[in-house]
Amino acid sequence: MSLSKRIKELEDDQLEEFVDIWAERKSKDYVKVERLGQANDKGRDVVGFVTSARHEGEWDLFQCKRKTLGSLLGLGEAMTELGKVFFHHVDGAYTTLPRRYVFVTPRGVEQSLKHLLEHPTKLQEALLANWDKYCRKKITAKKVIELTPEIRATIEAYEFKNVDCLTAPSIAKDAAARPALVQVLKELPGEAPEGHAPDDISDTEFAYLQQLRDVYSAAAGAPFSSFDEILADHRYGEGIKVHRTRFYEACAFRDFHRDNTDEKAVDVFKKDIYHLLFEVYNEAHPSLLDRVNAVMKHTGAHPAGILGRMARSPVKQGTCHHLVTDGKIRWSP
Repeated sequence: MSLSKRIKELEDDQLEEFVDIWAERKSKDYVKVERLGQANDKGRDVVGFVTSARHEGEWDLFQCKRKTLGSLLGLGEAMTELGKVFFHHVDGAYTTLPRRYVFVTPRGVEQSLKHLLEHPTKLQEALLANWDKYCRKKITAKKVIELTPEIRATIEAYEFKNVDCLTAPSIAKDAAARPALVQVLKELPGEAPEGHAPDDISDTEFAYLQQLRDVYSAAAGAPFSSFDEILADHRYGEGIKVHRTRFYEACAFRDFHRDNTDEKAVDVFKKDIYHLLFEVYNEAHPSLLDRVNAVMKHTGAHPAGILGRMARSPVKQGTCHHLVTDGKIRWSP
């Protein structure tokens, strides 16, 4: 079954969860994404706040409309939802109107609504002209909402070019939807890219490399004064290069899965590596270098993965260096 069709079949709660995750990754300028989508949500399912001012600053609104199998979002329901936002804004529920208003409609919209969305000025005119039909008695069951001069002025001042819709095909193609596809639809995240060590050593490497310098110094029987000195040594230079590559392989793996799956899954993977190496790490070894080599050999050869996909050996081995950086294990005393 295609991703587009699977998105169309999401239940209401699943769709809101999907949009919540998707919106959080969709725009890096959101300081917070909040899922409302309950009774008395005042026309808001999922909102993305651009600043800490929240509803007193810029924010985007995602209105989720799952609809029943085979049906499309119609003009009347869309008008009612738009009317809610203008009423609740005037009523004081939120100080500012949304920067963007997005109908998330996996199964699409009716042609009449599609036409208006493509012509923002006509959409604005239609809302004003049909207020009594679609909004007056439908915004709230508690009272009739008349099109007051204040509501009219607010609608007339709003840029309706900021009203849009997203359907299942467009969502499925969006790279920002990958985490939601993984978490809600249980899609596999794909392969993480390979990592490559830069020429210059960065501050993030200092902790494990400093300890490896102590390890190689102990093995050589004399201290190495710098990493360049180790790199120049015919016995240990290649080893340092390999360890740096492994560290950056693990960095690429971590960053890919944090961006495309779930940060918690990355933490679980790291814990799995810790348990995988624990016994070998704590065994008696002839030397510090023998312990590093034994841990690397053991960790690289045994299965460990994330969300059903096995990690490559350099990723698992490099994660050991991440554990050193975290202070969970040490290469040197």
